[in-house]
Amino acid sequence: MGKEISDKGQADYFLFDTGNPYMSLFKHNKAVMLVIDPATFDIVDANISACDYYGWPLEELTSMRIDEINTLSSEDIRAEMQNAVNEKRNYFLFKHKLASGDIRDVEVYSSPVVVNSRALLYSIIHDITERKKAEDELKAREMQLRTAQKIGRIGSWAIDMDSGEVSSSEEARRIYGFEGDRLTIEAIQMIPLPEYRPMMDEALKSLIKEGTTYDIQFRIKRQNDSVIRDIHSVAEYYAEKNMVIGTIEDITERKKANDALLHAKIMAEAANKSKDEFLAAMSHELRTPLTSVIGFSDVLLDGTSGELDERQARYVSHISDAGKHLLKLINDVLDLSKVEAGKMELLYEDFSVGLAIDEVRTLLFPLAKSKRIGIGVELDQQVDTVYADRTKFKQILYNLGSNAIKFTSERGSLNIHAKCPDGVLIVSVQDTGIGISDQDIDKLFNPFIQLDSYLTNDHKGTGLGLSLVKKFVELHEGRIWVESEVGKGSKFTFSIPVGDGKDN
Repeated sequence: MGKEISDKGQADYFLFDTGNPYMSLFKHNKAVMLVIDPATFDIVDANISACDYYGWPLEELTSMRIDEINTLSSEDIRAEMQNAVNEKRNYFLFKHKLASGDIRDVEVYSSPVVVNSRALLYSIIHDITERKKAEDELKAREMQLRTAQKIGRIGSWAIDMDSGEVSSSEEARRIYGFEGDRLTIEAIQMIPLPEYRPMMDEALKSLIKEGTTYDIQFRIKRQNDSVIRDIHSVAEYYAEKNMVIGTIEDITERKKANDALLHAKIMAEAANKSKDEFLAAMSHELRTPLTSVIGFSDVLLDGTSGELDERQARYVSHISDAGKHLLKLINDVLDLSKVEAGKMELLYEDFSVGLAIDEVRTLLFPLAKSKRIGIGVELDQQVDTVYADRTKFKQILYNLGSNAIKFTSERGSLNIHAKCPDGVLIVSVQDTGIGISDQDIDKLFNPFIQLDSYLTNDHKGTGLGLSLVKKFVELHEGRIWVESEVGKGSKFTFSIPVGDGKDN
């Protein structure tokens, strides 16, 4: 290169030749540098760092044109170089291609230089690929944050305590209904309702001076439409920069929903109290006369007050049966009500499973005898004493047994089997009755639900027995299940954990 220097306004001029000290500075500089002819796009010169960066040797790189590296179109490259030549711009963001085929993001600083009367561009190239990736990721995260804030109705804000300036997210401005260009502490303080201002000022003061948690709820009158909204705000103090950074959340709809739930809860509790009072009254008003009806019916059937003819005995027997059925229904309703209200308590005690099953078998015997149904009991050797509610255990077993007898034809069979593997008592009641269809098993334990009409016509019941059985089993933290096939019988099985009375 020659030694001629031309005057060209405010442009920088350098002299490149072997004897020039600037030549060494150019060649060995750690920055990537290129000299380009803007008229022909030719790469006139490149330093060692440029050769290393782009991956071409100097001879090959200086035989190339800049549009072989820059991914812009030739027209766009020419326009940008002209901006640099005219010194309208000297900073550019491009994408450059390397010898490996990789495309890298670069920032280029270009200035015109005249060498040997030849107008050239002197460019310094910085790789900003990683920085660009980080910036793009930051933009994506900011976009995600804005979207999340819109969905969650949560805005972010920051107060510079030195200047009083307030910066806020788009969602924070929307929540406050703020339409001004410049936010200040004074402008923000005008939005909350006046009665909340002292509490908010005190919370902010405590946060800054004492580090007290800033977690407050207040109400605002939105600036743009004067609508009243409920707000929840949380903040932290950034002492190094004397800034308070926080979030605001519009909780108006949630608060309305919570208020509605609270109102519904109060109404439900009032209704439940009325139900309990009604059931208590029903217990007294109905069970007392029913007991008398049943008692006098049985007296008449015994013949103590004189013999009844066949028709009279039949009528009185119907009265007794109907009374007993109604009394059972009332007792079941009361028990179910207690369980659902959480007032049913288990009275745990140690008792013999075998003896309890024998007692239930004795109670079931009259029912089974009338239909000539045999009752079998089978106990595994490991079945012994358990710690549970003895009365509820017998009620579970009796309800299952009586239900099985009810739906088993004459000369059928009923078998009770108990085993106790791994500390769990498992009892099954199996019959040879009419069985249950798959579609009916799902609704079997629902209260007041009876199965197909052809069953209920022949087998009357309250529809509460199995529901109570399930409730009592679950009170013991156990479970119950059914295996059945229409026409071949059913097998009801329940399991309850075996407790140790000494540890409870």
